[in-house]
Amino acid sequence: MRLYHRWKCPWCAAARQGIENVGAQVELVEVPYPRDERVEVLAVSGQSKVPVLVDGDEVIVDSRRIVRHLYERYGGEDFTRSAAELAAEEAGDPDGVAEPEESCAIGAGPGETGTGNPRAS
Repeated sequence: MRLYHRWKCPWCAAARQGIENVGAQVELVEVPYPRDERVEVLAVSGQSKVPVLVDGDEVIVDSRRIVRHLYERYGGEDFTRSAAELAAEEAGDPDGVAEPEESCAIGAGPGETGTGNPRAS
């Protein structure tokens, strides 16, 4: 398993925390700051934002989706509820459990604002 990330990216930190929570073994690959230099990320995921998790044949983009994948696949019964809560948030839970996150320009390349997916930089 491989995680493409940046150390100063808060969404990447969330993905790394999910990895630590389940005790999964992962290769951390720090990507360059300018998005146009993230050739390997683009090749594996079709886009240049991080975090990106490659787990076998699966490529997961977005910190919440990564954490959900980790909890479902590696977390066992201890993480069943957390995985279900993340799934509800992704589905637009009608109870409004999920608060929208602010967008961040961390990792944005020259001329980019970091807008778009708020959990990827």
